[in-house]
Amino acid sequence: MVKTMSLHWKVAGRAGEGIDVTGVMFGKTCLRHGMNVFGYREYPSLIRGGHNTHQVHAGFEPITCQQKHIDVLVAFNEEGISLHLDEIDENSVVLCEATQDGYDLTKYADIGAKFFDVPMTNISREETGHFLSQNIVSVAMSCWILGLDIEVFREVVSDQFKGKNETMIANNIKALERAYQYAKDNLPQIKPPSPKKPNKQIFLTGNNAAAIGAVAGGVQYFAAYPMTPASEILHTLAGLQHKYPLVVKHVEDEISAMNQAIGASYVGARAMTSTATGGYALMVEATSLAGVMETPLVVVVGQRPGPATGLPTWTCQSDLLFIINAGHGEVPKVVLTPGTAEEHFELTRQAFYLAERFHLVVFILSDKFSLESYMTMPRPKQVYENERYSFAFDPLPDDDTYRRYEVTEEGYSPRSVPGQLHGLSVTNSYEHDQFGYATEDASLTKMMVEKRQRKLRSVKPELPPLELIGPRHAELTLVCWGSTRLVLEEVMRRMPEGAVNVLHFPCVWPFPTEGFFQHAQNAEKLVVIEGNSTGQLEMLIRQETGIRIHHRIHRYDGRPFYAEDIIKELEELRE
Repeated sequence: MVKTMSLHWKVAGRAGEGIDVTGVMFGKTCLRHGMNVFGYREYPSLIRGGHNTHQVHAGFEPITCQQKHIDVLVAFNEEGISLHLDEIDENSVVLCEATQDGYDLTKYADIGAKFFDVPMTNISREETGHFLSQNIVSVAMSCWILGLDIEVFREVVSDQFKGKNETMIANNIKALERAYQYAKDNLPQIKPPSPKKPNKQIFLTGNNAAAIGAVAGGVQYFAAYPMTPASEILHTLAGLQHKYPLVVKHVEDEISAMNQAIGASYVGARAMTSTATGGYALMVEATSLAGVMETPLVVVVGQRPGPATGLPTWTCQSDLLFIINAGHGEVPKVVLTPGTAEEHFELTRQAFYLAERFHLVVFILSDKFSLESYMTMPRPKQVYENERYSFAFDPLPDDDTYRRYEVTEEGYSPRSVPGQLHGLSVTNSYEHDQFGYATEDASLTKMMVEKRQRKLRSVKPELPPLELIGPRHAELTLVCWGSTRLVLEEVMRRMPEGAVNVLHFPCVWPFPTEGFFQHAQNAEKLVVIEGNSTGQLEMLIRQETGIRIHHRIHRYDGRPFYAEDIIKELEELRE
């Protein structure tokens, strides 16, 4: 399937040079042309310095991931060139400042790319009095090269600095205009002028989408300790707490975050916490507490490579089995695995309903790639109405016969809140009888274990089903979960029609056994693609269905998949 024209742009430099804001401004400029946009960020675990990049893939057709080949590379230092030589070719333009930074461009002559030594820093200094606006200068030049409307970028800059010093804004606009004129006079235009089309989409990260999904789902209490890649959820919700009936707490550690969220839920609030998988390791004991208390809770977990501190700012999918099995004892839970920004929004919103109705811990299991990448998604509704579920009736019988852990066929019991008349709830970490009093009785223990496990049977019809993306029948069915769907959708669009389709798991636990059997029967050849070394989804499929899958593609170096690499392997498999 041939793709229509798209733009591939990248900026590279050191932390502190505005790399991220440069990428966001370029992405917003593409968005305001009516394009679909994907922005992918890389950075080391350093406060300042190190090599940082932000690349943007944009076009009018569906765009769901980054691409290796770069049309325009903006390099704020020589590393910005030397570390990305495999991404540029004779069709690429490189903007750099070789003379000012003291390196020789002739060493890159064999690459074939068009290198331009341009005065980004000088234009910035002359128009603003400092070098910091080199990012605005670089984007203005890129707009000319890629055929983007400079008026759109001017609006983006004005919005970016709205509320700042008017002189500063005016100087940045002057730098922008001078840079664009310089580009028109000295640089090639490698893409035709892009039309402007209406665009009702929004541009945000998976973290942002999960945060506003929580607000749409009625979150009332959020506690977290910041940990990459999930920190942005805390920042986003902190900025929203004055607009909604929401309390946000930046607490001292992950143990406190989990226990505060459990406490808030116990008194009747819709509660959530978020962390990385390393931080979640500290929350595991409290997960068991929530399980035996039957307290609703939503937990967002962002995967990054381990063991231990591992690669703090990179990505992986190596914690699927850890999250499914987390907690000592048999803790019933739901594990949702979104990939797109829209899925992060919708599944986080749905998680509050599932947690509250069935009295479960519901996980949103994501990773650095989708949580920190910028994506376009349709603008959600502005108003959501949230019913409350599974609370005990008020007033309760005055004979004090209310039982917080009453044995029911569904596995969950009406929940009273502290202070509710005749709704005494004795709750602790022990196994208990139906009133909540601790017990070591064998028959009562068996009855309570079975009661809690019945929740998984009750919740299953409410879970998002497996999603088949693409044609009903294909030579290869690519099986994935979480963020991998972003890249596999691109793979499907770039391969011949009918060559592949994608089977995506938006929920891995409880495992959708029946649905997988149905899709597996229709598939000619299954290929599992996931970001770990051990094939954790593949193991789960074999555990739950007995089906052995003989073809797999893994990546576990901290980097996300690229469509180009997967296509190469799939073509070999087809042959």
